[in-house]
Amino acid sequence: MAPSRKSQPDLVFSDQSARRPLITTSAIGAANRRRVLETLHRLGPSSRAQLARSLGVNRATIATILQPLLDSSTLVEGDPVAPSEAGGKPARPLWFRDDGPWLGAVHLSPDFVVAARIAFDGTIHEMNRAEYSRDASADEIIERLHDVTDACFAGVQLVGIGVAAAGMVDTSTGSVISMHLTPGLNGLPVVALLQKRFGTTTLVDHHPRVQALGDRWFGLGREVQDFASVYTGEALGFGIVHGGEVLRGENGAGGESGHTIVQLDGALCRCGRRGCWETVATLGWLRDQAAAAGLRGAESLDSRALAALAEAGSESASSLLDLYARNLAIGIANNEQILAPGHYIMHGDACTGGEAMRVALQTWVTRLAPERGRPPTVMFADDPDQITLLGGAGLVLSSVFSTQA
Repeated sequence: MAPSRKSQPDLVFSDQSARRPLITTSAIGAANRRRVLETLHRLGPSSRAQLARSLGVNRATIATILQPLLDSSTLVEGDPVAPSEAGGKPARPLWFRDDGPWLGAVHLSPDFVVAARIAFDGTIHEMNRAEYSRDASADEIIERLHDVTDACFAGVQLVGIGVAAAGMVDTSTGSVISMHLTPGLNGLPVVALLQKRFGTTTLVDHHPRVQALGDRWFGLGREVQDFASVYTGEALGFGIVHGGEVLRGENGAGGESGHTIVQLDGALCRCGRRGCWETVATLGWLRDQAAAAGLRGAESLDSRALAALAEAGSESASSLLDLYARNLAIGIANNEQILAPGHYIMHGDACTGGEAMRVALQTWVTRLAPERGRPPTVMFADDPDQITLLGGAGLVLSSVFSTQA
């Protein structure tokens, strides 16, 4: 006798899973187009055949993926390239238009705001910067924001604007929640301000995550599926990329790696807690240590100056550089224990220390990170000053070609 229906276990679905939409055909198409764009950024101008081989698909599939990008003039065909000696039909390499539509990018820091108008290939065509004091009012900061964005965006066709903001952000409201260094940024509704002014989609995210998108689309992260983009300087932060996607908490929470505890009874941090990573591996700490060691120019010392002093033969500078590298490596090693991205792309102050800092940092990361056969790789960004702006462009690209249904 066949078992009755009552003897079969009931399938129970959570309310959350029942409401989760399936991936739609349009979302799959957007994801494929994003992969094509990422591949072009990695390979440079490429023919359909080259793209098909790199992505592991046939000619018909690549043609289907490419057509909307050609129809929208996101991509254009170059002049025919002569076939190889083996013969064949001349290929027409595909590349990005250099005359718009444009990607807007904004970097909102504790001391300045920069805006840039960027082409799809990552070329910055216009950039404007304005500074403000750390005790500036919200109105002053908004005025500077409008000055630089008007200079870059007024009267041009924008696909969208991506904003990298210092401090804690709420991606659902499009605002800066808190910025300890510059209180005038607290609560700033940056998305609403820019959307109203320019009538285009605007997105904001935490600075290190936007920096990671710059690495992912335009920098050293193009070749890596899993990596951490590390900001160093007056603050510390990680942007984590896993499987090609930037990791985010709900409504943009997380990313405040500088405020993870590395010393329970350590120095008081500006966030109100003790022993944060930022208390032992930022420029403020470095300058205090340099003053205690009697180093020349301690009040404005950075990694560049420290490395120069070490190269000139200062034993105190050499010791401090090694200690700075060790303290930076502590936070990297902790992250490697939790997420193990295996690759760390450094930005900001540490990069100015050159090869001496990179070697010291790699040595300490290798020593402190968990042993898994191959130690994590430390890389210094090629253009650490502009990658955050390129990340703003990447934030727009990741949204336009989102994998979400």
